[in-house]
Amino acid sequence: MKLLSKFTTLLASVIFAIASLAAVASEPKSADSKNCGCKCCVGKEVCCCHTEDEPASTPPAAAPIEKEKTAGHALKGVIVEIMAEQKGLLVKHEEIPGVMKAMTMLLRVDEAALKSATKNAAVTGSLVRRGAVWWLDDVKFAVK
Repeated sequence: MKLLSKFTTLLASVIFAIASLAAVASEPKSADSKNCGCKCCVGKEVCCCHTEDEPASTPPAAAPIEKEKTAGHALKGVIVEIMAEQKGLLVKHEEIPGVMKAMTMLLRVDEAALKSATKNAAVTGSLVRRGAVWWLDDVKFAVK
C-alpha cells in the first residue's frame, strides 16, 4: 500500500509538470521573445533562427551599412521562409565542414537579395559572421 501511495504521488507530480509545460508553451510570445516559434525552435528559450540586434556601434539605419571584408564560408541551401521583418531568410543549409552542422537558421541578407528571394528556391552564397549576426553575402538563387 505504501508503494502505491508513493507511485500515486510521483504520477501526480509528473502530470503537474506536463500541465505546467503545456501552459507555458501555449502562452503568447512577448515582443522581446528570442524564439520565432518555427518547428525547429519549439520548446527552446532561444531559437536557432534568432539573431541578436546589431551592436550599438552600427551606423544608423539611414546610413548605408558597409560590409566588412571578411572571408566567408561557402553555403548551399534552400529558402524555407522569407522573413522580411527581420531582414533575412530562413535557410535550411548543408553542413559547412569545420564551421557548423547542417541546420535551418536565419541569415541576414541585403535588400536586393531579400526582394529577389522566393520560398523553396535553392540558394548559395558566402556565410559571414558580423558581430553576433550571421549574414549571407554574394547570394545567388536557383528555382528548385
